[in-house]
Amino acid sequence: MPAPAYTPLPTNASVPLSGLTFNPESLPLPPPDQSPFTALGLGYIKKFREERLSSLRPFSEFFNTSRMSKPDGVGTVITRLNHNLPYFQGNYTVVFLGITAYNLVSNSMLMFSVGFTLGGMHFISKVSPEGIIVGTTRYNPRQLQTGLACAAVPLFFFSSTLGTIFYIVGASAVSILGHASFMQVGVEDSNV
Repeated sequence: MPAPAYTPLPTNASVPLSGLTFNPESLPLPPPDQSPFTALGLGYIKKFREERLSSLRPFSEFFNTSRMSKPDGVGTVITRLNHNLPYFQGNYTVVFLGITAYNLVSNSMLMFSVGFTLGGMHFISKVSPEGIIVGTTRYNPRQLQTGLACAAVPLFFFSSTLGTIFYIVGASAVSILGHASFMQVGVEDSNV
C-alpha cells in the first residue's frame, strides 16, 4: 500500500507541532527609506491628500451664493459641469467623503460589519501559512478567509449595505451635480 500524498496531523493536542513557533524578528521589515505608515498602506492616504485635496478651493468660493443661478438651458448646464467639476474636484471629494462618513456612523450595524471584516482580514494576514490550531483542528489562512466571508455576507446583508450604497451615490450625485450646474463660471474663469 503506497504512502498517502499528505502528512496527517497529530490527533493528540499535547503533541507540539514542529515549525509553528512565532518569531517576531522573522517578520518582513519595511525598507529603511520607507516609513512604517507607508508600509501599513497609509502612504495611499498621503498620496490621496496630496493629489486630490490639493485642489481644495476656499469654502467662501465654494458656497458663494452670488454666483448661483438657474441655468438657461442644457448647453449652459453642460458648460458649467465641464468647468465646475474639475475646478471644485477637491471640494466635491470632501462632500462625498462627508456623506459616506455620515452614513457609516448613522448605521451602527454597517459600522460593526465593516470593523468586523477589516479586523478579521487583519488577523488573517498575520496568521502564518501553516495556519492556526483551534482545539484539535488546524485552519489554514484560506479556510479562515472562507469562514470570514461566510460570516461577513449575512452581516452586510442585514446591515442594508446596498441601500446605503445607493443612498451615498444618489445623495452625492444630486449634491455635486446640482452644485456644479447652478454655480456660474466666474468672470476670471470664463476662458472655458
